[in-house]
Amino acid sequence: MSFEELAIVLTAIAVGSYFKGAVGIGLPTIAVPTLAAFIGAEHAIVVLTIPVAFSNIWICLRYRKMTADVPHLSISLLCAGVGTASGAFVLASLTDNALLWLLIIWLGLYLIILTFKPDFQLKGEAARRAAPILALIGGACQGATGIAGPVIATWIHSYRLHSKTYVFAVSLMFLVISGTHVFAVGGLGLYTEERIYQGLLAVIPTVAFTQFGMWTTPYISAKWFNRLVIAVVIIMWVKLILQALMS
Repeated sequence: MSFEELAIVLTAIAVGSYFKGAVGIGLPTIAVPTLAAFIGAEHAIVVLTIPVAFSNIWICLRYRKMTADVPHLSISLLCAGVGTASGAFVLASLTDNALLWLLIIWLGLYLIILTFKPDFQLKGEAARRAAPILALIGGACQGATGIAGPVIATWIHSYRLHSKTYVFAVSLMFLVISGTHVFAVGGLGLYTEERIYQGLLAVIPTVAFTQFGMWTTPYISAKWFNRLVIAVVIIMWVKLILQALMS
């Protein structure tokens, strides 16, 4: 990898990590396609499982006092874990392309709801009943496709939490759901010495820029925080559409 290519990769990791720290989402969305362009998709995904896990751990440790502020957290984490473990079996009958289009429809519907009802909020009895179902769906999507971001990001966003609480909530859900990805990748023997070394090197800029993003969160108004989250969700949506069309 040339110096110019390395600079591009590090910039993508830095920008993705900043968004991860500032709004809770964005690291894989930005970093994976960039890194994949130089070293291949599988290599990029395997390498980035390590810094992504560290970014979630770092945020959860720093914001751990906000646990009580997240609605229906315990049952959600339990269902997310169950969904992840069973996702590959439950959704095995669907093709990857079909699953991608289901996620595209999911994001599209949520964006339509926000367009016509910008103040939409999931709360009360509806939130209590929906939480375990949505957590199970998010986990199942991760287990079947390795993609849980669209479900988790929109579901937690519908709670309309304080900005720091949102960052903590999505990071904790991602930690539980995507944490199993690390073990799955290891079990498949995809962690070579080179990939582990590259992943650990990526942890340094990831944690640094994640923390930088966390420092800036309090200075982002609620209005702009909401816009940034929606912007990343739209990027996810477009990325999924392109992925589905090219598959």
